[in-house]
Amino acid sequence: MKKITLLFVMSCAFLQAQFTTPNNGTSYTLTSLSAAAPTVLVKSGTDYTLTADLTLAATDKLLIDENTTLKVNSGVAIFVYGEYKTTASNFTITASTIGSPYRGIRFEEGSVAEMKNTRIEYGGGVRVLTANPFLMDNCILYKNNNSGTTNVASSAALALFQGKGHVVKNSQFLENSRAGINSGASGSVSIDIINNYFYGNTTDANGNYPQINMGPGGVDSTRVINNTIIGNRLNIKAGGVSVSGLLGGTNRFRIEGNTIRDNRYGITHQGAGSTGIIRNNIIENNNSENLPNLGGSGISLTATSKVTVRNNQIRGNLWGITILSNAVLDLGTATDEGNNIFKNNVNAGNTVAFFNNTPNAVSAIGNCWREGELSDDAMVAAVIGSQTANTVTYKPYKCAQSLAVSDFSKSKISIYPNPSKNHFYLETENAGNIVIQDLSGKVVHSAIVIKGKNEITTNLQSGVYIITQQSEGKKLNTKLIIK
Repeated sequence: MKKITLLFVMSCAFLQAQFTTPNNGTSYTLTSLSAAAPTVLVKSGTDYTLTADLTLAATDKLLIDENTTLKVNSGVAIFVYGEYKTTASNFTITASTIGSPYRGIRFEEGSVAEMKNTRIEYGGGVRVLTANPFLMDNCILYKNNNSGTTNVASSAALALFQGKGHVVKNSQFLENSRAGINSGASGSVSIDIINNYFYGNTTDANGNYPQINMGPGGVDSTRVINNTIIGNRLNIKAGGVSVSGLLGGTNRFRIEGNTIRDNRYGITHQGAGSTGIIRNNIIENNNSENLPNLGGSGISLTATSKVTVRNNQIRGNLWGITILSNAVLDLGTATDEGNNIFKNNVNAGNTVAFFNNTPNAVSAIGNCWREGELSDDAMVAAVIGSQTANTVTYKPYKCAQSLAVSDFSKSKISIYPNPSKNHFYLETENAGNIVIQDLSGKVVHSAIVIKGKNEITTNLQSGVYIITQQSEGKKLNTKLIIK
């Protein structure tokens, strides 16, 4: 009897350790939520610690209106069935103990969510199950561990599963264990992924995920626009962007204005029933695995209905563009020239700007096949391959000047003192976020900044660094010198 009583007491204690809001239309802030559940959401000074699972019920709301830090204990998760909204300008969700991740944040079916100005780190990521439009704006997702089955987002730092009208913009995805963003292979997800910065995601040793890994977009579209997607070349399995419909269904996509560099491959698509546009991208040095039979294409397309490719700069990959199976590609016509630029896409000593590994004819008119060279027919033919002879129409061709792709703001950013000793002020005309990189391109610091004066403390070795500020799609670079 004593054992049964003890077990009952322990079970009651466990149930009481969690907190579910009353589902009666109550609107909470962190302050009022802590007052309602003081042992679950513990306030300490200006910060909070979440000690057990928190569930926001369907009719209740949580407004994040404080510039504060929420520490979450190991194994703890947040479940949102109601409405979640951020008005704070700088909010951090982190692990109570780095190395002991919390399970993450899960937005359930029917929930409504706006995550803004939030740094989410050292947890299990964010899982979005709602079909209602989800917004993430000016957030940083850093070193989230998505590889465990107990974590809420097991496939990406941000995982979405259904719905249309989702928007992820002006945010950073840095060194997460799997993809930065993904969606499921079966449910349609329409999303705008705009003006974000991706670096070094898929840190799992055996991970084989692109940094953006999207399933079908449905009758609406997956739009990947004006992002920077840089790989850590030590993560040799990490690709750049995938927009695929492997299980069939309708898929529409647009990939435009991105810089995609130093990944296993640049852009890939698989699956029938798809149409897409790939335009105005810089796709360079996507060859980190360096195995041409397994990848390394700037653009690779398989079994698509039709993809139109225009005005891209494709350099330094193992292959420029490859198409396989029954892919249908429009690479330029007499009335709408391709204007793609190719240079130094080399594997096994062979330069391959384009390889048609399908039986289909391809129109590829008006492209520069060998940038910086005045090419003749033999030179162009030497960098174009095909499974079936005479299936690629590439004349007339040209070698135009490099396309100018610029996204710099006209606003000002100032750093002082500069040089400094790891403590300086950054003054800017716009709120947003910054990333600091060394001269190799490695991210060494990131932060959310407000309009005006920001005090920044780093722990960097002496040297020269580049600070990039991102605000509403505008990017501005300046030099930082650490003494």
